[in-house]
Amino acid sequence: REILHGGPGQLGVLESLREVPGLLTAFTAGTLAAVAETRIGSIALLISAVGIAASGFAPSYWPLVGITVFWSVGMHLWFTLSPAITLALAEGKEGGRHLGRMAGISAVAVLASLAITRLVKPYFSYRTLFVVAGVLIFAAGIMASFISRRERPPEGARLLLRRRYGLYYWLTFLEGCRRQIFATFAPFALIVVYGARVETMLTLALINAAVSTVASPLIGRWIDRLGERRILLFYYAALVAVFAGYAFIPRAGVLYGLYMLDNLLFAFGLAITTYLNGIVCDGEMTPTLTMGTTMNHIAAVVVPVTGGVLWKV
Repeated sequence: REILHGGPGQLGVLESLREVPGLLTAFTAGTLAAVAETRIGSIALLISAVGIAASGFAPSYWPLVGITVFWSVGMHLWFTLSPAITLALAEGKEGGRHLGRMAGISAVAVLASLAITRLVKPYFSYRTLFVVAGVLIFAAGIMASFISRRERPPEGARLLLRRRYGLYYWLTFLEGCRRQIFATFAPFALIVVYGARVETMLTLALINAAVSTVASPLIGRWIDRLGERRILLFYYAALVAVFAGYAFIPRAGVLYGLYMLDNLLFAFGLAITTYLNGIVCDGEMTPTLTMGTTMNHIAAVVVPVTGGVLWKV
């Protein structure tokens, strides 16, 4: 918005094209069926690192789109494989707690990086910040190659579509719709409609990360204790309230609060993965997660560009 002066339509197209690699994740992973998950994860992070570092050098809109699609290939592979690696290391015990703990650790990293970015933003360009981010992701890719070999061995197939997992596919598809509508356009609405500055958005993100650091492990334990059905019923009811607030409450302060509440609710979505973990057959976790990612991104490809068009109507 600040450097390339993009509008809602351009944002929608960028987000839709960024999600295309997620739509193709199942087919990408299928070509790598003989490679260990941790090895694929490491390569995926290295690809992401190069693309993220290059983002700050994009001279105009379409080069930025090309760079974004490139790093998105690696990031979507990593996001698909990391829960499977976590659950494999957990050896089938307390999946919600372990996924919640990982989400909490991730939130600590986000908290630290946002705090640093908030402090140094007045002194460093976007280009410098993107390069630093790329270096950190590159380091993560190197570290991922040393993950314990207790994780699941390569499975015979990474492309799997079964009626048994139909509810999981539907939930991930709807999660893709929800994520794109809110994650793409809620911040853009705050910036364009309500005049939120980049410092304000960083502060909101900082608060979100701090809350997630504490809340994600707790929510993971709730999932194990209360079960996925209760957690997801609460999750979706709360989302209805958040979306209704954004539709009908034209007060920036209230919308900031709803924006932070929505971020907190993301952790409840871990119940979708633990639900799958409870019904999945041996050897089918990774291919089912991969197909779920593809289902999620059918929505993720269509919703942003549609939202960008509707914004201008």
